[in-house]
Amino acid sequence: MNVTTQKKRPQIEPLSIKQIVVAVDLSPRSERTVAYAVGIARGFGATITLVHVYPSEPITYFTMERIHDCFAEERLSAERKLEDLAEKIRQTYPSCSAEFCMGNPGEEVALMATKFNADLIVTAGHYRSFLGQLFNLDQAPKITHRALSRLDLSRTYRMRLEPR
Repeated sequence: MNVTTQKKRPQIEPLSIKQIVVAVDLSPRSERTVAYAVGIARGFGATITLVHVYPSEPITYFTMERIHDCFAEERLSAERKLEDLAEKIRQTYPSCSAEFCMGNPGEEVALMATKFNADLIVTAGHYRSFLGQLFNLDQAPKITHRALSRLDLSRTYRMRLEPR
């Protein structure tokens, strides 16, 4: 009697991306990062959420009202820039929203990805300068690290754009 056992092949599920969180710093490079994310979103029919995190005010800034007012003006300017960027993207890709947060960029982007049940986080890499490395200023690795600890990795993908 000849018994043949067949090995069962594991089922491979197709890649499904429905929600993309795009971390933007509102620099000129941000438009390229968002354009890259829109290309991915079109292919999957995904929704894009642009996230910008403005740093929190250190307590020492509250000592002078003039500095507090300047900080508030800068924050409002950043909010307007984010909404302008989102509106520009909506002209060609309507499934785009924007979220403005204050705090630690690595932490807040990961929180937004959790909030929106993101399948993909897109960040832009920057050239690492000596001072950037010395003071640990690049936010993309921090975002990835925070996201790794918060998201269900069985269904979440991370993509980091490298500078050209």
